[in-house]
Amino acid sequence: MNLNEIDQQFLETLTVLYVEDDLDTREQFSDFLRRLVGTLITATNGEEGLAAFKRHRPDIVVTDVQMPLMDGLTMSSEIRAIEPSVPIIVITAFEQADYLLRAVNIGIDKYVIKPVNSFLMYKCLIECVHNLRAEEQLKLQHRREIGEVWSKHHKIVAGLVGGIAHDYNNMMQGIVDYVFQAKRSKPDRGVIQYLDRIEKYSKDAKRLDQMLKVLGEDYGENMKRGQLLPLIKLFIKNIILNSAVVITTDYPDNLPDVSFVEEQMKLVFSSLAANSLEAMPTGGTLHLEGREMSITEVDALPLEAGDYLHISLADSGRGIAPETLPQIFDPYFSTKKRGKQNGVGLSLALCHTVILRQGGLISAESTLGKGTIFHIWLPTNGLV
Repeated sequence: MNLNEIDQQFLETLTVLYVEDDLDTREQFSDFLRRLVGTLITATNGEEGLAAFKRHRPDIVVTDVQMPLMDGLTMSSEIRAIEPSVPIIVITAFEQADYLLRAVNIGIDKYVIKPVNSFLMYKCLIECVHNLRAEEQLKLQHRREIGEVWSKHHKIVAGLVGGIAHDYNNMMQGIVDYVFQAKRSKPDRGVIQYLDRIEKYSKDAKRLDQMLKVLGEDYGENMKRGQLLPLIKLFIKNIILNSAVVITTDYPDNLPDVSFVEEQMKLVFSSLAANSLEAMPTGGTLHLEGREMSITEVDALPLEAGDYLHISLADSGRGIAPETLPQIFDPYFSTKKRGKQNGVGLSLALCHTVILRQGGLISAESTLGKGTIFHIWLPTNGLV
């Protein structure tokens, strides 16, 4: 497949906003664009186009210049303030210097004169797509380089963490044993209350020990290959037990096997389910889906091309704020206040680490008031 074919296929996955006030022109040119792009959104003037851009965040904007309420260049300037890198193609019947100068100052990517030559427009779209793909490739290469550096240090970190977890567990076991012995000495009620608290905090601290063990786990000894979705369903059921949350599933029986460490997958999906449970305090739905999919160069995902198991876990909870969403996998980031009853913000960061170590990817999308969807891709060609 040559580059032009790849660009054309990529264009077929994109969303394009087309803004034109003339009805006949809009309908005629919309038919042309629909044959090229994945999704076409139309608007009749600059104000409507700006609102559509904010709502849909298209990948490319094609706009006329002379329009009522707000002209195309003013709209383009507003769009540039929102998303500086989105490609914008301007169509106009005017060639005056002031229009051209405004277009240059705004940073218009392409400038097409009416009547529009369809081949020229197609060429402009492909050039925009090529630039978009180049940007994605740079981002992907950067992520891969980070992943390679991380992998080189993995064995050292895993060994260190495993040793810390071992010593930490021994110390916590000593604390628990001494609390047990102290209670047997029949202390007064006040002392018993303090001992109960120590015992409770010791049990809470065991969660950190389990997380450390997961990070230090030996893949060679614990990796196995098999069906993952039935296990995930079981992990989730144990978390939502005795809650008002209902789990629904949608996955075929013939999904491909994947390689995984069971305790690590238990940590990942139990943590995701626990987060969803917190987002649905009065009940709701947790929907688990699984599909086989192939990743190619056309897909803008930071993954090697190949076959993957795509797992999604969607809740009907309160959702995550847009400004918060990019940070949820950062270590120690949490929307909750830390204290006696709250976590330390490690669960999602560990989920990210576990999935990354297995050659996969985890991401999230969310809408306030409607819920959150976690997406996970795991390679199906991994070996035990």
